[in-house]
Amino acid sequence: MLSESGIRQLFERRYVPANCHLLGDSGYPCKPWLLTPYLQPRQGPQLNYNRAHKTTRAVVERGIGQLKRRFHVLHGEVRLRPEKVSKVIIACAILHNICKVRQIAEPLEDGDEDEDGDNDEDGGMLTEQVLRMGMVFDPPGYPE
Repeated sequence: MLSESGIRQLFERRYVPANCHLLGDSGYPCKPWLLTPYLQPRQGPQLNYNRAHKTTRAVVERGIGQLKRRFHVLHGEVRLRPEKVSKVIIACAILHNICKVRQIAEPLEDGDEDEDGDNDEDGGMLTEQVLRMGMVFDPPGYPE
């Protein structure tokens, strides 16, 4: 999927700033812009990197889970052009953050609750990094 995506081309053609990265699981090849875990990490920096990678991916996955619980349109295939899908995702993230500020609870699935008796998982708003996942890059001169 990544190999066919426009996001790969944006990173490889350096339309995305060098300090921006994607997180991938071990099924993806490591690239300068795609951070993947070490398959057999050594003690020390490699193991620490894998722990940080896992923790960061968990935050992203929780954010995606929150969006999917609140906006069921995101559960399956969204049959829109990629430009429109990214706008739907951004709109959902903005609305989600408004709900968080106004303390509007997420819908519960099958009676699930987290450890403090509510369903907000980490209680926080989606981070800017998660919002960036849905952005559409349209740099000048980029082929359509």
